[in-house]
Amino acid sequence: MNTKKIIITAIFTGILFSSCSEKEEIILPKGNYDNGILVTNEGAFSGGTGTINYISDNYITEVAKIFKNKNNEDLGTIVQSIGFNDDKAYIIANVANKISISNRYTMERLATITTGLNNPRYMAFANGKGYVTNWGGGSDSTDDFIAVIDLSTNTVTSTISVNEGPEQIVAKNNKLYISHKGGRNTGNSITVVDATTNTVSTTITVGAKPDELFFNDAGALVVSCEGKAVSNINHTEMLAKLVKVNVSNNTISTTLIFASGVHPNNMVIENGKIYFSTSNNVYVMDETSSTLPNSSIITTPVYGMSVNDGKIYTTDAKDYTSNGTLKIFEATTKAELKSFTVGIIPGKIYFN
Repeated sequence: MNTKKIIITAIFTGILFSSCSEKEEIILPKGNYDNGILVTNEGAFSGGTGTINYISDNYITEVAKIFKNKNNEDLGTIVQSIGFNDDKAYIIANVANKISISNRYTMERLATITTGLNNPRYMAFANGKGYVTNWGGGSDSTDDFIAVIDLSTNTVTSTISVNEGPEQIVAKNNKLYISHKGGRNTGNSITVVDATTNTVSTTITVGAKPDELFFNDAGALVVSCEGKAVSNINHTEMLAKLVKVNVSNNTISTTLIFASGVHPNNMVIENGKIYFSTSNNVYVMDETSSTLPNSSIITTPVYGMSVNDGKIYTTDAKDYTSNGTLKIFEATTKAELKSFTVGIIPGKIYFN
């Protein structure tokens, strides 16, 4: 037996298997817009179109109008938000009454929904269906609804009537939780919808103008109620609140009241910390804290905000007619890492 030959063969085989194993561990990008940041730009309200910017995670690649570039098609007036379901992005243009469905990594358009919507806002997914909040006509406080979408046919199959001004929507255990900011009137409630029957289970009174909401690590629904500042029309301030809801019995477990003059416009959670912003400041608190923070951690103009992987992202809409900016801060040191010029009225920030 040639022992030397056997040893050399064994070494070569080991290298080959090791090489194959290493190749199997390589994860290739799913498209040009994988591994990066997506910024939705609302666009000009009158006669304009919303857009989406892409910025790579390493901050090297910047691409504007990625949907337009791929499809030679505009998204429509006021890009409000994006709902993600697996590899699909449901891009909502509320004034255009349109949802453009695309591959989230390539932006290739797959379908468009243009019927059954009336001022759509945000989208969630439950029980194999899509659910979209709709404000209805601005002059009618009774025509607001949730559109139920068949995801296989991309059609609105039914609607669920709800209180005025349905805004954000989140799903958990086939239940939908919808915040009501209101429209002509000031909203103050959360609607709970059973996604198995598409019926309203209950409404929960929380505080003035509830908007952002999420589930914390303990399973409670956390709701940011913006409140209402003093104006010529409204001479009495409605204080903002941070409310926690026990979803096992749909009762309020905790209410924290913001100081006069503090009205949060964004709220997100990451790693047990709640971040919220006002028009010019970013604050942070532990999700278990029984008190609200007295001082901000970052002072910067804030129109939209998100937090991801230890970084804080804020957008500045500037004058609402020219291109805005995206700023990135390190959450621990609060140092500004990068600033990018994006589109007109940059609002929401997402991560691919």
